[in-house]
Amino acid sequence: MKRYASALAVFAMFLVSTAEAAEAPGQWYVAPMASAIWVDNSRLSDDDVGAHIALGKATEKYNFEFSAWGYQLDGYNDNDMWGTDLGFYRVWYRERRLTPYFGMAVGFMKNQNNRLEDTQGAQNSFAFGLLTDLTSSRTIALRTEFRWRLDYTGDSTEQDYIANVGLQIPFGGKPEPVAVVDPDSDGDGVPDSRDRCPDTPAGVVVDANGCPLDSDGDGVADYLDKCPGTPAGTAVDAVGCPLDSDGDGVLDGDDACPDTPAGARVDVRGCEIKAVIRLPGVEFEYNSANLTPASQATLNDAAATLIKNPGLKVEVAGYTDSAGAEEYNRNLSDRRAASVRDYLVNAGANPANLTSRGYGESNPIADNRTADGRARNRRVELRVLN
Repeated sequence: MKRYASALAVFAMFLVSTAEAAEAPGQWYVAPMASAIWVDNSRLSDDDVGAHIALGKATEKYNFEFSAWGYQLDGYNDNDMWGTDLGFYRVWYRERRLTPYFGMAVGFMKNQNNRLEDTQGAQNSFAFGLLTDLTSSRTIALRTEFRWRLDYTGDSTEQDYIANVGLQIPFGGKPEPVAVVDPDSDGDGVPDSRDRCPDTPAGVVVDANGCPLDSDGDGVADYLDKCPGTPAGTAVDAVGCPLDSDGDGVLDGDDACPDTPAGARVDVRGCEIKAVIRLPGVEFEYNSANLTPASQATLNDAAATLIKNPGLKVEVAGYTDSAGAEEYNRNLSDRRAASVRDYLVNAGANPANLTSRGYGESNPIADNRTADGRARNRRVELRVLN
């Protein structure tokens, strides 16, 4: 029965040691505990159980206490063992539910033996324990501890091992307030209790939730974003830059031909440049080489394409319909082609890469017998030379 009681005490100590605890400083407390003792073999007594009670005062970092304890040991040598001591213990983490402590006690003990000579005198012990707060108001705690006691009362030093399990109950006085610590593990200025991104790298600017800023809302934090001004809704890569899936230099959001073959020359819309670049919408004043305002958008795109491809050489080719004298039409188409070339040069295209020529009414692309056909034949094209 005694061995079962000892095993039960050790098992209870193991269970509560995995819990969390807390204790308030600034109060007196009383701690009644049940004990299990494993005695030195020289006592000629069996391991047994007993009682231990402590009266103490808690401060911010230390507990000071007076204890009394006793055991009735059976066996070959029946031994009534009892004693008192003064203890001094260092306590950690009072602000948490789990409060470990460690320290020592010194005092008096007496052994009343039926076979051996009675002894009395000094003893001291070393203890490690845990306090588990059982209430949110910190009014009661479960106390568990393991103690190593050295008995100096006989001719030789005897060593006993004790496990104590009980309650620690504060009384009297008002407990000192315990500062509740809310750490900031990543040092970003947002405490862990509110930090939704607790592992932010040092020095990174964060929002109120502790997460790195993403000013353009593209899903890539500013400190990783190599393209911080991405327009809203633009698909980006891992470093926050707009995607260009086919690598043609035209971003996916602007690419009218997203599957251009690798290495192909493309225009400003991301489409591969053909041998002839049509310029739809380019118009002239009647019987003149003066461009109309409506032509500007198309010619600006053409200039941007030439700038994007600085090695591209083209001929600006002008055409007319078949109405009028052939020589007149050729001269008119020549002047219109030159007008388009001048516009492209003024828009930034390299003049060394541009030539112009009028072809008059030759090379029609539609039927000159209809008004629609004649309109289509009155055109300017960019013919790629390389």
